[in-house]
Amino acid sequence: MIAYVDIISGISGDMFLAALIDVGFSLNKLKKELSKLEIEFEIEAKKEKDVIEGTSLYIHSEDKKERGLKEILKIIDESSIDEEVKQKAKEIFRKLAKIEAKIHGIGVDKVHFHELGAVDTIIDIVGSLIAMKGLGIKKLYSSPVLLGKGKVKCRHGMLPVPAPATLELLKGKPVIFSSIPAELTTPTGAALLSMAEFSHPEMEVARIGYGMGKKKLDFPNVLRIVIGREIDKSGIYVIETNIDDMNPEIFPYVIDKLLEAGVLDAFVMPVVMKKGRTGFLLKVLATHEKMEEVKKILFEETTTFGMRFWKVSRDKLERKVVTVKTKYGEVRVKIGYYNGKVANISPEYEDCRRIAMGKGVAIKEVYEEARKKASSLI
Repeated sequence: MIAYVDIISGISGDMFLAALIDVGFSLNKLKKELSKLEIEFEIEAKKEKDVIEGTSLYIHSEDKKERGLKEILKIIDESSIDEEVKQKAKEIFRKLAKIEAKIHGIGVDKVHFHELGAVDTIIDIVGSLIAMKGLGIKKLYSSPVLLGKGKVKCRHGMLPVPAPATLELLKGKPVIFSSIPAELTTPTGAALLSMAEFSHPEMEVARIGYGMGKKKLDFPNVLRIVIGREIDKSGIYVIETNIDDMNPEIFPYVIDKLLEAGVLDAFVMPVVMKKGRTGFLLKVLATHEKMEEVKKILFEETTTFGMRFWKVSRDKLERKVVTVKTKYGEVRVKIGYYNGKVANISPEYEDCRRIAMGKGVAIKEVYEEARKKASSLI
């Protein structure tokens, strides 16, 4: 599964995690996993509406301790959360520490995260990674990041918006500067986007979630996450279906129609199905671009109620087609090469058939004559 982060009004850590809960990750499971961290907190999710209904996340904690990088890594390391989540969380916090050190001109070991070291930031980052893994998200995509303007008050004093850490985290990423007087994208939100590829994937949409922001804007303050299966247009697909209730005389017609549509191959195999019934397995080999056309033909022309498909790899010989002159007439011949050497010689069936019928000779003689002539050209 992949996820596409649709940044409508900016992104923060709590909006990202709220969207993952809204899209379907269990809040109870999230609480159970996060309880493995040795920090005190309560987490609450509510359905709220800002034109669009979504989920708002509230994190409460009496723990106001400022933590450095070593302390945060220690909390993560000493927990029993998933190892992959641990590694990704530590990578994000190290990146944050490095950027904070650069901005303030100090060593990484001297960085105290202040706002970034607060409990809610730890929960946002670790919780988001737990939810992504739980939802089976293998790859993250994002739209360009919307940024506001103005100033924001923090422990260092007044900082410009976007915050220096936010801009550093977004170096090399597409952003949209706006005149909206608010901090739309936070450093935690930008840090989570360090996992994303900024492009527009083609996907089959399965689920959609909305994470609500806390600020009141002149438009819906929501973050949308779309989860689904990525469509890979490259490669070859096998499409197959089992059929046991159709007149077998129809199969040649269906195969001809599939081949005319441009599939790479189509064939039928006899099979024994459930309850011992005999049936047929219709298999089609096609590119992704032909998938919808194949589905249309199979659903309209056969009695199937469903089909399976998956991407496959294949190797094929390098090939060229030559026309040879035989004593019976001209025949096209395919010559296949593997690692530069001839691996196969195959006369074209339709040419051999036409000559055999016209000359009244055995087709195998035409085949053999064409093969000999082609071999002499190599």
